[in-house]
Amino acid sequence: MAKNIYLASTGPESGKGIICLGLINAFRGMVTNVGYFKPIGQKYRKNEDHDKESIMIKEIYGIEDKPQHINPVSIKELNHYITSNDQETFFHKVQESYRKVERDKDIVVIEGTDFLGMKSAFEFDINADIANNLNAGIILIEDGYGKSMDEISSGVLTAKDSFDEQSCDFLGVIINKVEAERFSEVDQSMRKILQKHKIDYLGTVPYDSILPKPRLYDIARSLDAEVLFGQDYLSNIAVETIIASMRFDNAIKYINDGTLIITGGDRTEILIGCIASFISPSCPNISGIVLTGGIVPNDNIRNLIETLYELPLPIFSVKCNTIETVNIINSLVVHISSHDIQKIDIAKSMVYRYVDYEKINNKLKLEKARKRTPEIFKYEILEKARSEKKRIVLPEGEDDRTLKAAEWIRDREIAGLILLGDEELINKKAALLGIKLGSEIEIINPIKSEKLEDYINTYYELRKHKHYEMDVARDRMQDAIYFGTMMVYKREADGLVSGAVHTTQHTIRPAFEIIKTMPGIANASSIFFMCLKDRVLVYGDCAIIPIPTTEQLADIAITSADTAVKFGIDPYIAMLSYSTGKSGKGPEVIKVREATEIARSKRPDLPIEGPIQYDAAIDPVVASIKLPDSKVAGKASIFIFPDLNTGNNTYKAVQRSSGAVAIGPITQGLKMPVNDLSRGCLVEDIVYTIAITAIQAQSG
Repeated sequence: MAKNIYLASTGPESGKGIICLGLINAFRGMVTNVGYFKPIGQKYRKNEDHDKESIMIKEIYGIEDKPQHINPVSIKELNHYITSNDQETFFHKVQESYRKVERDKDIVVIEGTDFLGMKSAFEFDINADIANNLNAGIILIEDGYGKSMDEISSGVLTAKDSFDEQSCDFLGVIINKVEAERFSEVDQSMRKILQKHKIDYLGTVPYDSILPKPRLYDIARSLDAEVLFGQDYLSNIAVETIIASMRFDNAIKYINDGTLIITGGDRTEILIGCIASFISPSCPNISGIVLTGGIVPNDNIRNLIETLYELPLPIFSVKCNTIETVNIINSLVVHISSHDIQKIDIAKSMVYRYVDYEKINNKLKLEKARKRTPEIFKYEILEKARSEKKRIVLPEGEDDRTLKAAEWIRDREIAGLILLGDEELINKKAALLGIKLGSEIEIINPIKSEKLEDYINTYYELRKHKHYEMDVARDRMQDAIYFGTMMVYKREADGLVSGAVHTTQHTIRPAFEIIKTMPGIANASSIFFMCLKDRVLVYGDCAIIPIPTTEQLADIAITSADTAVKFGIDPYIAMLSYSTGKSGKGPEVIKVREATEIARSKRPDLPIEGPIQYDAAIDPVVASIKLPDSKVAGKASIFIFPDLNTGNNTYKAVQRSSGAVAIGPITQGLKMPVNDLSRGCLVEDIVYTIAITAIQAQSG
């Protein structure tokens, strides 16, 4: 039985690299160590020694293997070995490099050739020989774009016969790049055809129009352009390119979201018209403007444009004429950069949604990881959130990062989402970012909501004992976070995530006023999941209660244990102090000792130790000396800090010093989940906070 995966295609431009990128991501959530190997690199760029795609995957996943081992032979070298009739040296070089890559790997994803520079029949033989030599099962990637069903099935069956002749272990077939309007037809037909031939079908992947499209920085570089305006927005995608040669009032009907406009540098009326349409909320969002012929706007026009503060629209000037410009853009070969988060996420998402990687794993009989690496823990979070889909409200619907995270969550079916904000502005921003929100993501403007009056009245009833007036209630409910929190209270959403733009106080305060804490818990608190290389720890409280009382410390321990269990972490609770057991004295030690007793009396089912020092809690050797009879010492999974100062600094020290991944803060103790983000958060942080909030809601 094959241990590894060999991705082979039936022709060029199959999108095999995208499938490869996505499969590596999927398997990194299932096993501890996934390797990547591309024995034959394709056309190298000038001054580059290694295949560009190989370097991209190495950088994305932080793969430590050297480039010359991942990608040992170039297409030029292979042709030399072939003409010299020296295939033995070629296979020896591949085997030698592969042995270095496969060390300590649970599985290696091997990417086959791209049908560039060799005859197809010979290339099949090369791929088959490499797969057999490296004990890899073949997954065939068939390009379905623009092909009839006969062409697709014929290509697959012919390739399968070729690999069977070479006695290859054949794992299955993926049909890639299928147009949306043909997706169901191709998927259903291929399943029937392959079932008839007893070939495993691993999925149909749709064509994505964004992946092959260039970013404006790629276009600017290829044209040696001068960027006149919009330098900070060169990551816009040119979804399509049109030449604007007619009057603008006629040209506007041909403009769509993401259109790149190419026009002569002297066509001032088109330039101004494009800017006006960009600003208008009712017109499509163009991605940029290229002015040709080396002609730039005069000072009056440039001054006018500069008055449009931070116009998010790149405008280039190029020396070549319009036709030359279009030809250069159309001939541009687009590669995904390791910095292109949007395209990387699209690639991961497509494999995640449409490829049956569990079926691949079952065929390979891989042993799923026992260690909980950060990748595995994050994979488990997404799977658990997906298992019982919840509706999460995002009050910061007009924020770029929130919109990107919303698309990511929607594509992976992690949760249902509600964005709060001005619908027109949200859609405008989404279009500018190349994001397709679609009907699955609900958008609500609190000010215009038909439920606003009901929410105002409910809030007034909840807070009138605090002498709040109706005007205050009305003001509160027009605030997106208060409105979203009321949605959670009314069970019209299952949880809320905010904080990318707003402060912690602004995010959490409405929850304290409206949702309140669970019975028996006086105060909400927080934890961080600290993902080390081989395990996941829980730290609390690191974000909410500055100086907890004895009772609050006990509550933090209990709620942290309950939170940990929801995420598959066995609770062994260490109540931290500067002394262990009965060795220390002083008010802080006494406080931790009393908190430990309170927590034990409330929850005798939980293993709790305290006071205990961090080293005795985590290190079995130290534990055997300091607390040899403890059920917690040496194997603690939950660390309760005596105050916020200690907890916050400790989690940051561990994060920065050890490279641990810190996920949080996660608010706990509320009747329904509300979680706060850092204002410096990344899209990934928002994604996992949404997933965690959904999991918290599952047991609500």
